[in-house]
Amino acid sequence: MTKKNVLTIILDSVFVVAFNILFFVNGGTQHISSVWTCYGFLHFAYLMVLITPVIDAKGKTAYLSKLTTYTISLIYFFIELIFSIAVFTSEINKIKLIISVQTIITAIYIILLMSNLLTNDSIARKQERHDLENDFIKTISSKAKFIESITADPKLKNRINNLYYSIHSSPTRTSSEVVVYETKITELLEDLETVVGRDSVAATEKIVEIEYMLNKRNFMIKARR
Repeated sequence: MTKKNVLTIILDSVFVVAFNILFFVNGGTQHISSVWTCYGFLHFAYLMVLITPVIDAKGKTAYLSKLTTYTISLIYFFIELIFSIAVFTSEINKIKLIISVQTIITAIYIILLMSNLLTNDSIARKQERHDLENDFIKTISSKAKFIESITADPKLKNRINNLYYSIHSSPTRTSSEVVVYETKITELLEDLETVVGRDSVAATEKIVEIEYMLNKRNFMIKARR
């Protein structure tokens, strides 16, 4: 266990220890049912404050997702704290009312928490899918640019440059129907890199094949819109 984790546990324990000392010093165990109900809900709220920061979050918005989740739990805890202090000090002996209010507050908290977690998960999945879709175009664009940089023949270099811009302007989204074309394009680019420095005719043929496969891919993607 790291020093940071030890310090975090100590700091997290301060409230629980301090609160329980004050709680039992002022009344011991002779509290009414309403007070014990608030005592239980308040500890649950504090437990959620400790748990939510470690809930797994993915994607580029992971930090913001965790912060939002933690903020919801923190607000819930402060509402519980204020409500519990009001019950502790006034000792309202209306257990049905207290349980009803606590249940409503907690239900609202859980709904907000779950909605936030589901929204964050949806955003992360969309971002992941977007990144995967962009990955193919980014990868083959970089590959085409690299091949262009190692090409000495001016005409061939210009042809590869045109291919690069065709790739760069292609739709980034993908689908299972075009995977076969994307795989073939990747293979042809590897072949093009191999022949570009020693056989301009073969290189030109590869470029034509790549352009054909790229056009087929792009046509199928645009047709699905």
